[in-house]
Amino acid sequence: MPDDVVLRIGGRARAAHGGAVYDAVSPATGERFAAVARAAESDVDAAVAAAAEAFETHRQESAFTRADWCHRVAALVEERAAAMARLLSLEHGKPVDQAEAEIRLAADGFRLAAEEARRLGGETIPARDGAKLVLTTRKPRGVFAVMTPFNFPVNIPVEYLGPLLANGNAVVWRPAPSTAAVAGALFDCVEDAGVPPGLVNLVTGPDLGPAQRLVSHPAVNGVGFTGSSKAGAEIARLAAGKAQVMELGGNGPIVVLPDADLDRAAPAIASAAFANSGQSCAAAGRVIAARSIAAELEERLVEEARREVVGSPFEAGTTMGPVHTRGVADTMARHVADGLARGGRAAFGGGPLPDRPTDLFWRPTVLVGLDAEAAAMGEETFGPLAPVLRVADDTEAILAAANRGRYGLSSAVFGRDLDRTLAVAGRLRAGQVTVNDTSNYWELHLPFGGAPGTDSGHGRLGGRYIAEAVTEIQSISVDLTPPWR
Repeated sequence: MPDDVVLRIGGRARAAHGGAVYDAVSPATGERFAAVARAAESDVDAAVAAAAEAFETHRQESAFTRADWCHRVAALVEERAAAMARLLSLEHGKPVDQAEAEIRLAADGFRLAAEEARRLGGETIPARDGAKLVLTTRKPRGVFAVMTPFNFPVNIPVEYLGPLLANGNAVVWRPAPSTAAVAGALFDCVEDAGVPPGLVNLVTGPDLGPAQRLVSHPAVNGVGFTGSSKAGAEIARLAAGKAQVMELGGNGPIVVLPDADLDRAAPAIASAAFANSGQSCAAAGRVIAARSIAAELEERLVEEARREVVGSPFEAGTTMGPVHTRGVADTMARHVADGLARGGRAAFGGGPLPDRPTDLFWRPTVLVGLDAEAAAMGEETFGPLAPVLRVADDTEAILAAANRGRYGLSSAVFGRDLDRTLAVAGRLRAGQVTVNDTSNYWELHLPFGGAPGTDSGHGRLGGRYIAEAVTEIQSISVDLTPPWR
């Protein structure tokens, strides 16, 4: 059995205040497998104080020293990937091969952060006064609060932790309460790599008070958060005046134009809808299909759904494990019920599989015959659902349906006419658009975040974009007037 999870503050492992704990439970088996420390507000205060002290001690370390730390962390993550993957599968429910792929990609995340930090520099700027030399440098912002979700519980934290550490900041990290065990394993890699104590601190627990204390703490200079739009709005309010990177929810439209290559579109859409049991903010939130090709597309999506193998994350051949939480299962059930009540039908799936250890093993579901008011067309499902809305072949009608709602994270467009396809892509309200590929397409160095004015957040993760977000520009003006003038 995995070890119990404790807090990590200032280089020391410690119990939560009063010894409070909660249970870590596997969604695949329903069994408790560890006790997790339940941090109190006083624990948060201690972690922030440790981070602030470590930041002041190490703020002058060179980018090359910090990059070396990150490379050593990456090496340990890669070395321990197989063991960490089994823990991730137990705790999260995703198939173990997918878990190991996530962890190995996280090692690359630390490497990317190291190399970006070595390249991040300033510039010189012309001044009216010819005797002035004006230059800029980039400085770390200080102490960051980082709060991360359950769906990619190793990769997403690394998107923050790597750049923050590589660029000289200190961190207090609160992982999703339901994936705290694998967070502890990732923290072990940071600690064992020789990162100075206190630069990264781990506080765990499900309670709202400590989380609010963390993001609003006066000694915290910045906040990184990936999670729901509702939680993000509250965090943004509490963190007013601090640097913020917020990657929030999505209900991305997958636009299928009348001339789309369905051999290409159907598997890509199914991948976007069902990968990671649909638990991705860039998933196929809603499929907007031109009416002339919708029936054939729906049939092909059903064929793709039939190919998914839902089962134990530890069984060979499993492509989908259970959904991770009761909340995801409840949303799936509600969105399916709402679609059926509006005259739609489940062309495939529509409920959990029977005779499984838990009722979280949802079948991949294709909902057809929906109207624009269906809940799945306006809310993030975050489960293995492909809801299809048929729209007139007219481009303006397709765009009107696609841009409806408050989300603006990720989307995709399928079509053979590249001029038309790119024109549609350019008019979608989304931070990133893929053309003729899954909406889940992503690479570590690419910018990722929500469109302005939507409920999908602000700022960008990825490569130099997050490196710039976690540092600030300082301008320095030097008077070079000779003393003899």
